[in-house]
Amino acid sequence: MTKPFSKFAEKFRRITSGGNYIPEIDGLRFMAIFWVVAWMHLPTMMNEHLFNGNLLANKYAASVVLEGGNGVSFFFMISGFILALPFIKEKVAGNKPVSLKNYYLRRLTRLEPPYLVALLIAFLLLVFYKGDSFNDQLPHLGASSVYIHNVVYNSASSVLGVAWSLEVEVQFYLLAPFLCFIFLIKNELFRRILLAALIIGSAFYAWDNMWKHPVILPNFICYFFSGMLLADLYSSGHKLKLNSSIGLIAGLIILIGLPFLISLQSVWLALTKLLLMITAFYLVLFNERLKKLMSLQWITIIGGMCYSIYLLHVLIMSAVARGLSSIFSLEGALAVIVYAIILLAAVLFFSAAFYRLIEQPCMRRDWWKRMFSRNK
Repeated sequence: MTKPFSKFAEKFRRITSGGNYIPEIDGLRFMAIFWVVAWMHLPTMMNEHLFNGNLLANKYAASVVLEGGNGVSFFFMISGFILALPFIKEKVAGNKPVSLKNYYLRRLTRLEPPYLVALLIAFLLLVFYKGDSFNDQLPHLGASSVYIHNVVYNSASSVLGVAWSLEVEVQFYLLAPFLCFIFLIKNELFRRILLAALIIGSAFYAWDNMWKHPVILPNFICYFFSGMLLADLYSSGHKLKLNSSIGLIAGLIILIGLPFLISLQSVWLALTKLLLMITAFYLVLFNERLKKLMSLQWITIIGGMCYSIYLLHVLIMSAVARGLSSIFSLEGALAVIVYAIILLAAVLFFSAAFYRLIEQPCMRRDWWKRMFSRNK
């Protein structure tokens, strides 16, 4: 990147409260948000609003597109990794105890404001743009705002559909300090075997129960446990004993090829995909060449904005696609390319603005204290 652009891009860099920035984790966030936005929702939105259902008429193509949803599972894995690190330092390395008050307050002040703003935007669009009933949607807004829509309605939020995964995340945040008692086990091998058993056992449980209660933590906890296991390896100074080039190629093949494995066909395919995701995460952490690739500035900048992008991308693409359908009448491959560029550019632009104005300020520790002190 040129120096002026690089300097400008740094204004969008994620702010880390602890000062321990791991750039390759933002690289993994980039992959996760790419799968969700560009792989799954982009073609889905174009298919619905611009191509009258003809873009994804092929059943295999439609199935491959839906596999982009595995990006959400990758986000769960990243959360398990990030949240486990301070508890590993406390329980394994003997560092000072994690303050549960600060832990929960940090989750609340960091994540809640952007979420509530996005939720309110979605609600207003539903009522005043789409024409939904205010009274009908108000209970859904209330349930979504306190992260209980999944539990109360056993379905994703009708106000902001993507919020279903945030509710699962919050359920994990509440339990994480207690799940991390597993790191009190001093024997590394036994601790990791136990975590591996929890991963596999919870994956089989999820397969048997996902259709009954599809949007609750037990159906996704295998990904959080996976992140915890990877955090355990990372914190111990684990070194990868594998040729650097082989690790790079293997990691890229997995990251590129994962969506082509249709995991909903059997429990064994789903388990295979889970293990491949763990392998990809592992290689990004421990293969120096892959780590360097996933730490490129533009990748980490976009990855660092993933929360804002995730919250808004469906709203933005839906609104822009509706507008495009009334302006253009393109057809064929050219239409796919032009529409995709416009939609992705719109998502990036509006999400970046939201990130700078709303989310990034909330990344600063105790931002709310400084705000109230200025208003006194």
